[in-house]
Amino acid sequence: MSTDRLFLTFTHLADATRHAEYNAWHQLDHLPENALLPGVAWGDRWVRTPRCAAAGHVGDDAYAPVQYAVAYGFRAPLESALREWTDLNQRALWWGRRPELPWTERRPVGFFHPVKEYAAPRVLVAAAALPHRPHRGVHLTLSRTAAPAEPAGAARFAALDRELIPAVLAVPGVAGAATYRFAEGAGGFGSPAGSADDGLTVRVLYLDGDVLETSARVEDARPDWIGRDSAPGDAEHVLLSTPMLSIRPWEWDWFDGGRPRL
Repeated sequence: MSTDRLFLTFTHLADATRHAEYNAWHQLDHLPENALLPGVAWGDRWVRTPRCAAAGHVGDDAYAPVQYAVAYGFRAPLESALREWTDLNQRALWWGRRPELPWTERRPVGFFHPVKEYAAPRVLVAAAALPHRPHRGVHLTLSRTAAPAEPAGAARFAALDRELIPAVLAVPGVAGAATYRFAEGAGGFGSPAGSADDGLTVRVLYLDGDVLETSARVEDARPDWIGRDSAPGDAEHVLLSTPMLSIRPWEWDWFDGGRPRL
């Protein structure tokens, strides 16, 4: 695997006029500096546009405001990789290069262990290469398994691996998938360092077809991937399942008041 640990956080902007500024900072300043670190295998960010939000599902109102997802994949040795990454974030403060702090609201999710990566046979590349392969967007699902170590949880994971993922990999426009399980909270990034949520899982579909059309085909093929009917206490409760677009430089005009001005 090219990813030994995943960091995931969600953000939205309190000031709708700042989207161009936020994206310029992250895409042209922050992400390139992070990509230089030897322990960072890859970094990416996706946008949940109004059309994406309308097409997705929110099972927990806390995730309704989400506009962006930020993800980093780290390679071993993890101790030094995470230390250097955290240190860079602190140094950026002292450099005066964190302009987004006053008007960016974060909902940290935390760090995740990789479970398994999958590639659709047609794409040819190894599954571990998918984060590096160009894609038009993702379908990202955050869910909670009520009892991951109990028979119902194990049955759900087996169905995911042997039924759901093979079915969605056959959908035109789906290039591959990756699954992750919760490792620890993101101390220093807005969540308690000692927080634990063993049932929290992330599923990512990499999409190289039209993002909204492909997500609709995924739901037609497997409605349980989206989990609109799931609820707290179910074997799996979907908290957020949404298509998100890849972010192209200088094309940052998805939200009212956020027209590019750079």
